[in-house]
Amino acid sequence: MPYKWIEQAVAYTGKASIRQRRLPAEQVVWLVTALALYRQQSISEVVDDLDLALPDAQVPFVSKSAVAQARQRLGAEPLRALFEISAKPWAEQDRKQYLFEGLSLFALDGTTLKTADTPEHREHFGEQGYLSGRISSYPQVRGVTLTAVPIHLIRDAKYGAYGINEMLYAKELLASIPDDSLTAFDKGFLSAEILCGLTNGGPNRHFIIPAKANTKRDVVGGTPDDAVIEMRVSLQARKKCSHLPETWRVRAITIIDQARASTSC
Repeated sequence: MPYKWIEQAVAYTGKASIRQRRLPAEQVVWLVTALALYRQQSISEVVDDLDLALPDAQVPFVSKSAVAQARQRLGAEPLRALFEISAKPWAEQDRKQYLFEGLSLFALDGTTLKTADTPEHREHFGEQGYLSGRISSYPQVRGVTLTAVPIHLIRDAKYGAYGINEMLYAKELLASIPDDSLTAFDKGFLSAEILCGLTNGGPNRHFIIPAKANTKRDVVGGTPDDAVIEMRVSLQARKKCSHLPETWRVRAITIIDQARASTSC
């Protein structure tokens, strides 16, 4: 990780240390990064083992409370900025080696994560509720990630409250999908607003997605295994997004194996 990225993230978020500390903001960013790699070690052990604290003849060691305070001072903003600065270059550094028919390969999918059980987290993120009336043991975060498939690196991500539909997070990621690309979606994202937004957002942007069993479509060309189909956009969807057409056309490919037949668009 280039040191200039960390300096840029800290400066951009206004978290640069005004006065010299044993653990200035830049060193704390390295600390948080190291904690993700050495998860079996405590925060103070990581500081000591990697010699992250700046030298001071008068204070030869850093107390646990000072490390925790340094982490709190840093906050989340520099780490968010560092992710945004690093994700795109890392996702594109080996792009030319992993093209498919000249297209970069990506996958967009949703996920959920547990977070620490605090009243603040429950209020901000919410939790899963069950039919029995019980709620999940931990607050939960809902998110959607855009991943470069060949190298398994996340190019962009959106996280937030559990109660927000992942389709809304997916729409925020469309602008991060580059031109000349093929993006794989889970069938839960079969939405004209998302997929038309992808293809209309730039040149040569394609998608592949499993068709739902109840998807209504009219075959207008091609063959049974490789057809051009037309699907009608619901009135409800067009009320939400007036720019959507009444119908849209896609290519439907049917793959037949010994066990089952499946169709992708």
